[in-house]
Amino acid sequence: MVDFFTGLQPLQPSETGPDQMIARVRELDRSEVIDRVLVGYSSTWPHNHATAPFALAASEKFSPIVAHRPGVMPPVAAARYFATLDVLARGRLAINVVVGGSEKDLRRESDDLPKSERYRRAVEYLDVVRRTWTETTPFDHHGEYYTAEAVKIQTKPVQGEVPIFMGGESADAVDFGARHADLYMLWGEPFAGTKERIDRVTDAAERYGRPMRFSLSLRLFVGDTDDDAWAHARAVEQQIAEAAGTTKFLRSSSTDASVGRERALALTNEELHDDCFWTGLTKLLGGFANSQALVGTEERILDTLGKYRDLGIDTFLVTTGAEAAWDPALEGFLARAKKELA
Repeated sequence: MVDFFTGLQPLQPSETGPDQMIARVRELDRSEVIDRVLVGYSSTWPHNHATAPFALAASEKFSPIVAHRPGVMPPVAAARYFATLDVLARGRLAINVVVGGSEKDLRRESDDLPKSERYRRAVEYLDVVRRTWTETTPFDHHGEYYTAEAVKIQTKPVQGEVPIFMGGESADAVDFGARHADLYMLWGEPFAGTKERIDRVTDAAERYGRPMRFSLSLRLFVGDTDDDAWAHARAVEQQIAEAAGTTKFLRSSSTDASVGRERALALTNEELHDDCFWTGLTKLLGGFANSQALVGTEERILDTLGKYRDLGIDTFLVTTGAEAAWDPALEGFLARAKKELA
């Protein structure tokens, strides 16, 4: 069975009440095809530690992937928070661990560790988090970044351990994911690059004796004909181009030196790859994650998803439009994809 995720900014920065957020969450709650919803993290966004529990309370099957930065709170506090939230979520919770690519955004929250150290800290962080979830007797931890004594929590996750999702392209990211990720989240790439990344992460995970699952993030522009799909994609491209120089759409900062961003930008030397993999938005948005797209008819995109499935992708994080958001118009196509890609 193939899973579909999508992304959501539950509370828009300009909103002064929860009504529109409730409507968005309930719309996703009605979906028969979306299995989980990524609730992202930024130092300037409404805090997902508030919006995710609120969304859970306003829904019945909404299953959030709560993005979380190691270092925002101590690991034992994080373990206790997510264990409690998993109970309140009736086991519907997952965590997207984000070590962080934007130095500016990290420093805004007083985190000035260099990236190589952030990954080393993150390994220790999740070692403590997982141990807090699973130990049956109190324990002490004395590490490089954290010290904790007589650690125990009274409420354990419903799932035993909350699933950990993460991504990243650097060698440090791959090693971190191999140690702790239950699902490795890949940005969209053509088939050859996707296979190379799957093989690299799988090899690293095997060295730790761990299996690995993979997701792929893509914007979908689906039309009754290829021309219809491309008309939609070009209209979005124009919309984003006209907003250049503004903060209307999320884009990567020029100071973001992540390996993933550099790899995404390298793809923009050619606009179209394989059959329908399109990088036009990636170029406009400076290599921003989830800007890579598939453009075409249902049959063309379904065939492409099937080829990714054959490579080892069993989950797709799908969005559409200029905002990289969920659109209920995708419901019918994704229902078909679930059935045919099973």
